Amino acid sequence: MKNYKLIDTHCHLDIIEDQGLSIPDSIQKAKGSGLEKMVQIGINYETSVLSKDLSQKYAKENIYYTIGCHPIYDIQADEIEKILSMIEKNVDDPRYVGVGEIGLDYYHKKSSPKSQMETFHKFLDISIKHKLPVIIHSRDAEKDTFQVLSEYKGKAFGVIHCFTYNQEYAHKFMELGYYISFSGIVSFKNATDIHKAAASLPLESILIETDSPFLTPPPFRGKRNDPSNLKYILERMFSLRDETNLEVENRIFENSINFIQRKAYYTC
Repeated sequence: MKNYKLIDTHCHLDIIEDQGLSIPDSIQKAKGSGLEKMVQIGINYETSVLSKDLSQKYAKENIYYTIGCHPIYDIQADEIEKILSMIEKNVDDPRYVGVGEIGLDYYHKKSSPKSQMETFHKFLDISIKHKLPVIIHSRDAEKDTFQVLSEYKGKAFGVIHCFTYNQEYAHKFMELGYYISFSGIVSFKNATDIHKAAASLPLESILIETDSPFLTPPPFRGKRNDPSNLKYILERMFSLRDETNLEVENRIFENSINFIQRKAYYTC
């Protein structure tokens, strides 16, 4: 199978390891499939520290990292302050990509919308202070996510990770200056709203990710995901776009480079 120029902009190597594939094996498998870089995501203080440690331990393998506070967890005020402090201390680290994942999640109902909103604003504020991208998690919360990000238009920027909404919201978030990132869901047969979004957006606004170990694309759907499967997501993008395959590959790779170098989809 052909190897493409690929960057996994969102993965969880630690959770993959918890599910049976060691971090060194994940990295080796990813490199064998052609991946040039990976972004390991922080979801709380512990995993943010781990993410930074992995970026240092596997520096030759081009592992980058984020520092985040995932809305699915009811993270307490003292830990939030530790995460904010960690962001402050790592602003100048070239392997540090941005703030996230952060956002709103009304599906799991493990923390109140009010609490999520307060935390969301804190992390958006620090991203603006340091001109850092944000990695936005949004599930069953498109209206409120859009409303909050609209308040920060021209200031905050970043990516709507693992996009799960419709074409209308894809364009609304894009018009605020956000990359739209597609996971293995775009490869699912019945994900017609996401197919329409992926087909209609400007190519320069699109990223791809595995969000592994979750959302495994065909032909391995139902099994544990890992970054080596990113090529199947890219190939599904080929089938949805009017541009040539090479144009899609090169543009998404360039977008991914821009993202990890903290460059906005456009100048806000």
